[in-house]
Amino acid sequence: MPRWLLLLALVACSKATKDSDRLQREAPGSAARVPDVSIAVTVDGAERGAITSATLAGTKPDFVDPERRAWRVATLVPEAVPGTVVEAAGPTGVAVKFAQPTPDGLEPVLYLTRRGDLVVAAVDPKDPFPKYHGQGGRLHRAGDTMPRVSPVAKLAITHATP
Repeated sequence: MPRWLLLLALVACSKATKDSDRLQREAPGSAARVPDVSIAVTVDGAERGAITSATLAGTKPDFVDPERRAWRVATLVPEAVPGTVVEAAGPTGVAVKFAQPTPDGLEPVLYLTRRGDLVVAAVDPKDPFPKYHGQGGRLHRAGDTMPRVSPVAKLAITHATP
């Protein structure tokens, strides 16, 4: 057997093992910890208190499953009443606007993923953590098509002007 073929096989096996080990290390236990965070909040342009790790730790989540927790934006920012617009922005300035609630009845939430990331997205209150994997057939499933912002740097709540 040529030596170069043996060397190629060893390098390929080494890379697969490293990737597998990395994925195993990244997957946390069933209860991800809230990361150190400070999300700036404005309501109609006026600064409000930031959403911090302490805020999230002291607020009961609206939705919970064994791997994730989610808080309605209205739970964290009481001014986010129906009819307002919630704009979530990341640190790079990319932002997504969510109606509160959306025309489809979805609600904007801040959720903690099983990997410990905080994400803003709109979810269905009846099924906040839908299952996408294994549904729809190989390579033909739509997956999650909802826009989201992660990481989150700022929430801007705007009331509709009459």
